[in-house]
Amino acid sequence: MAREVHLTGYLPDILQKVYEFLQIHKAEEPELTLLFGKGDLILDECFADSMDEYGCERWEKMLAIVPKDTDTIELRRLRIKSALNGDTPYTMRSLENKLNALCGEGNFILKYANDEYTLTVGLALAAKNQFDYLKEALEEIVPANIVINAYLMYNTHGFLRRFTHEEMGGYTHRQLMEEVLE
Repeated sequence: MAREVHLTGYLPDILQKVYEFLQIHKAEEPELTLLFGKGDLILDECFADSMDEYGCERWEKMLAIVPKDTDTIELRRLRIKSALNGDTPYTMRSLENKLNALCGEGNFILKYANDEYTLTVGLALAAKNQFDYLKEALEEIVPANIVINAYLMYNTHGFLRRFTHEEMGGYTHRQLMEEVLE
């Protein structure tokens, strides 16, 4: 959000009409406008919600995060925010809230078998690009004595039953199982 700079307004009234000052300000104002714009861009790089490619690279380097070539800027921002907010959840509710932030609300199933010390997390196909990151994050935040079973929730026969054979005819078997269908 670049702001316009008007230097003449800073001069006393008597000097605001002097030709030399007007010409100097005419030359300096575009440069100062550009400078303020760059300052705003630099400030945007400091916050995970507004950073671009350059900011993500800097934060990933500082936090030792290795992005994948297929990662979107939003996923990279999410990883950075997750690393910066690296608080370990100690309750199922706080783990569920963290997974909502990582995967999106409704994009996972979370089950914990208390007597077996097993945590099962199913990730919806809508968030399948985050599956590897989800496993890494779970290994970091879940206590070491709990076994983690993470899996993708593929399309099943029960889900596909609502489509006709004609609607499914344009898909391969693999696409029917692994793609998000509308």
